[in-house]
Amino acid sequence: MFSLRELNNVMRMDYPRHKIVNWHPGHMNLIELNEFDKDNFYNQPQNLENFYRYAETGLAFTGIGDGVIYAMFGLWEKWKGVSEAWLISSKNINRKTIAFHRGVLRFFEHYAYKTDTKRIQVTVNSLNVQAVKYIERCYFNKEAEMKYYGLNGETYFLYSRIF
Repeated sequence: MFSLRELNNVMRMDYPRHKIVNWHPGHMNLIELNEFDKDNFYNQPQNLENFYRYAETGLAFTGIGDGVIYAMFGLWEKWKGVSEAWLISSKNINRKTIAFHRGVLRFFEHYAYKTDTKRIQVTVNSLNVQAVKYIERCYFNKEAEMKYYGLNGETYFLYSRIF
């Protein structure tokens, strides 16, 4: 659906120093996770299994800068016009925040235009303060508080962006 050349161009990555590549399960072993995601994935293996299933069923990419993985992200189409997004950032993302953030905004716009998507939604664990702040900076609006949604009864927020 999207070539890597197209994405690197749309996201304005200064290839080859910074680039988007196809996601691979091995990237999970190479990324330096923040403390929240370390706990979320390694102390709750069912979350890691769910993540792999989502990443393997839709579009999935990895952002690399100076040879370091700084984020993994993707989407899958729930049905025509509605997609679900996900993002896992490295603990080092703050070194690339501005460039990556602008790229992600361009990616969402390009994805919505090219696929005729009207709605992209994402669920965020309410305890992941960094992710909540980030998704709001990506122009997503909180629609719901989903109590007991997580595998261990955690509260999640449902965010959406309409195009």
